[in-house]
Amino acid sequence: YYLTSHGSTLWGEIIFALVIMAITFEYNEREEFVYGIAECTIYINEYWEGPERLPVLLSVAQAALESNWGESRFAKEAKNYYGIRQTDLGEPHILSKNGIALRKYDSRCMSVDDYINLLNTSHHYELYRETRLNQYIVDEVDIDELIDTLTVYAEDPEYKNKLKKLYKSINKKYFSQNQFKP
Repeated sequence: YYLTSHGSTLWGEIIFALVIMAITFEYNEREEFVYGIAECTIYINEYWEGPERLPVLLSVAQAALESNWGESRFAKEAKNYYGIRQTDLGEPHILSKNGIALRKYDSRCMSVDDYINLLNTSHHYELYRETRLNQYIVDEVDIDELIDTLTVYAEDPEYKNKLKKLYKSINKKYFSQNQFKP
């Protein structure tokens, strides 16, 4: 699993790992799920430089879509909220009905950390990073535009449209009068 401590000392990396393992949240309803994923995202974003930080609303929306609001088998049994695949079968994983290995995490926030790291490091998301950097420079977040760069994230041709619809709904219901920024 990835630690987003960016060149910090070994002690810094150990502290980050301990804290990310310690942050826990329970959810029995969607609101608790939203705020739990948001809290993890905010904390982990602190370890990334400004232009590398993930919009909280995008993190929450993608977790909600990929894990059916934390109710999928992968979310419950593996704490995998983003459908992140495991290519090294020697590492903890869970198999889908189709035999696809998905990563298994020790904590909920580790799933969020891995997702942020994936978008920040995988060659598949270079356009996402370029778009996010441009938005950072002009200090204007356009989540629709960011979602348009995530075409390879899922095989569903309607994925972008579903994600856009969901993030707008989440924004209206949970973020419009809340302390979290999109």
